[in-house]
Amino acid sequence: MIVAVVTVNTVSPAQDQSRATYRDVFAVPEFRVLFASFGVFMVGETVKMLTLSVLVYERTGSAALSAFAYVAGFLPHALGGVFLLALADRWRPRTVMVGYELLRLAVVVVLALGVLTPAAMLALVCTVGLLAPVSSAVRTALLPELLSGDAYVLGRSVFTVTAGGTQVLGYAAGGLLLGTLGPHGALWLTAAACALSALLI
Repeated sequence: MIVAVVTVNTVSPAQDQSRATYRDVFAVPEFRVLFASFGVFMVGETVKMLTLSVLVYERTGSAALSAFAYVAGFLPHALGGVFLLALADRWRPRTVMVGYELLRLAVVVVLALGVLTPAAMLALVCTVGLLAPVSSAVRTALLPELLSGDAYVLGRSVFTVTAGGTQVLGYAAGGLLLGTLGPHGALWLTAAACALSALLI
């Protein structure tokens, strides 16, 4: 009697496929551009807020106002996220991100000129901060269009790690620039970073 032995393949199709690697993620040209612009944005934003707090302290001598100046650009995120996120669906992603970078560029140039009072500087930064969630939402929404499956998970993790790492880099760069160029010089270089981010996008 002949006994037929049937071997059942227990490996699922998903397991059979090779898993994505960081090399695969960075092999996507659009992701590289998005990642580079995000890194430049985070460093520039950190330098800007650090420099703003120094300017406010120089003008007012108030440590409390200086501390508030540092978070002034981040506090409006919650309000902007609630009321303005619909804008992310109305315009093309590139239009939103480039437009926000150019708006940041204009704000940093005004801050660098030193023509505003501390109250006006804080009001301006808070107002622009309302739009930050819109740009962030557009950037996040682009990831699943550029990456899929494991690659998307890795891409999101890269952005998460970069967000923290570039903030630390921004503190270091901000301290170095403040010590060598002063607040206004640091802001002019931040303006250049905004322009670079817009050009990358």
